[in-house]
Amino acid sequence: MAVAVTACALAAGSVFLWATRPRPDPGPWPAQAVSVSYRGAVPAGDRPGGALRFPLRIRVDTGPPVTVESIRQPSPALDLTASPNPPITVENGSTRTIVITVAVRDCKMAPRNAGLPFLDVTLRNARAKQDQSFILGDQYARDLARAVTDYCEQPPRLS
Repeated sequence: MAVAVTACALAAGSVFLWATRPRPDPGPWPAQAVSVSYRGAVPAGDRPGGALRFPLRIRVDTGPPVTVESIRQPSPALDLTASPNPPITVENGSTRTIVITVAVRDCKMAPRNAGLPFLDVTLRNARAKQDQSFILGDQYARDLARAVTDYCEQPPRLS
């Protein structure tokens, strides 16, 4: 009987110690560790078919590496592609440049004067996976509006 009581006490103590053990901090949430900034549009001569290329700087300032799993924009009138194509992992203290290309699909629905256009970015690190919206500022809004207007106000092309 004493052996059974001792065994139960040891098992309970082991479970308690395992449950209350210190765990390593997984670091910040991905959106807290990452900054996304707009680097200015690529010159107009490099805009075939209504597309405009936008270099973005992705920087991880703290915690474990962060993987950019996808980059999207909300307008169905615009297409977005990224180069390099996600997933892209950025190490702590490092910066990566991703060039997004936004192309006009439908001039009637394209946002001509979007005040605060944003990008939806899916981020993942050791702590979690998050969808985060990033507003890239006034210059991005002006450059995007200019690209859409320039493309949509061109005379029709002859085939």
